[in-house]
Amino acid sequence: MHASTLACGPFFNCGGALLSVVILLVFKPLAYYAFIQAFRYRVSRPIPMSVAQAVKLAGVRAGLGFVLVGAGAFCFYQWELSYGGDFWAYSWVYLYLERLLVWAGLGWYGAGLRGRRFVGWTLSGTALNAAFDFAIVVGVMDGITKPVLILGGIAALIAVLHKVGRRDSLKYRFSSDPSCTKCHYNLTGNLSGICPECGTPIATAAVP
Repeated sequence: MHASTLACGPFFNCGGALLSVVILLVFKPLAYYAFIQAFRYRVSRPIPMSVAQAVKLAGVRAGLGFVLVGAGAFCFYQWELSYGGDFWAYSWVYLYLERLLVWAGLGWYGAGLRGRRFVGWTLSGTALNAAFDFAIVVGVMDGITKPVLILGGIAALIAVLHKVGRRDSLKYRFSSDPSCTKCHYNLTGNLSGICPECGTPIATAAVP
């Protein structure tokens, strides 16, 4: 696809601009859902996060992004028209405060995350947005190659988060069957007081 020149000077790449729109409207909400699902077993709740909860949180995140970023852009534009000056630096500060605060709020109140899992959620969610911001900007200016590479990096990051977030030690927190605290061997019916797999002492009263 060819590049076009705007009347005000900067040029944009038609193919990259189209891809940026697709990223914003399609890939970004899907990535939100996949990212949130990566924290399914990290929640501080008696049951793991459900698919419905992940869909709801992804929708809320996307909706808040459109509203808050759009409102911020409008306010900064009006401010510049009224008072002059370059407010780009302030707009970027506002943008990333929005990212941090929204991810923090969703993690604490929506996903039920606490401690280091909450911190990891907030920082990695903000980094996810930063990667999409960069992909959209370079797509508009430089074409489709760089955004595709960035999308590949985002997919790899989410895949790693899924792998870490679905390790057995997290899944066993939600198992209804009694298991050894060390090796996670199923202890249903065990009355010996010792795990037969690794020899760890167990509380027999807790084993039905």
